[in-house]
Amino acid sequence: MGSRIMHLAIADSLWKELPCLDRSRFLLGSLLPDAAEGGNTCGHWRIERRDGMRTYDLTGFRKQYGAALKRDPLYLGYYLHLIQDLMFRQFVYITHKWDPLPAGNVERLHRDYAILNSYIIEKYRLAFDAEVPPQMEKEPLLSGCKYNLKGFFLELQADFCQTAEGELFFFQKEMADEYIALSLPVCRAEWNALQRGSGFLDETALAWPIPGRSGAV
Repeated sequence: MGSRIMHLAIADSLWKELPCLDRSRFLLGSLLPDAAEGGNTCGHWRIERRDGMRTYDLTGFRKQYGAALKRDPLYLGYYLHLIQDLMFRQFVYITHKWDPLPAGNVERLHRDYAILNSYIIEKYRLAFDAEVPPQMEKEPLLSGCKYNLKGFFLELQADFCQTAEGELFFFQKEMADEYIALSLPVCRAEWNALQRGSGFLDETALAWPIPGRSGAV
């Protein structure tokens, strides 16, 4: 999915439009899904449907944390991260026809992320000044998964401090800007829908096949 720095750029832009939100909790929530251990299934609320498709359970998240979404920026940021990842999957796999299967392609993509970090940080004037609250592990939002917060934020710090160099393999600067610009209006629409007690993005329409089980019942 999108890099930490891409998520941060989107979250920072959204926060500037919604300054009543607690910045620290909103930015923190916007990154937390990627701090979950065990891949996408837990932290990203990924579900596997009986029709052989996968998606992120936005509806389930709203049902469980609907009240918190309206009052706590931590939960709102977390939820909007899931929205951004669904958009990223469409953007990379459908629009740009990314193929992760050839050996080394995933590692090359992550290398692109590392090279692009300094560009995104400078262009969007990013700084991460959010702090992990004491006893964060007791937050209900984190109860369903194991999160490596210390390790994750050490990696985030490295994103700001270490500059990767080299030639971009697939994900170009223009693609980073396009993805960020694409995500912002969808997140705004989702925010507006949440105020009405509903959701905007249909996670069913954006589902993708489970490898080897497409069409399964």
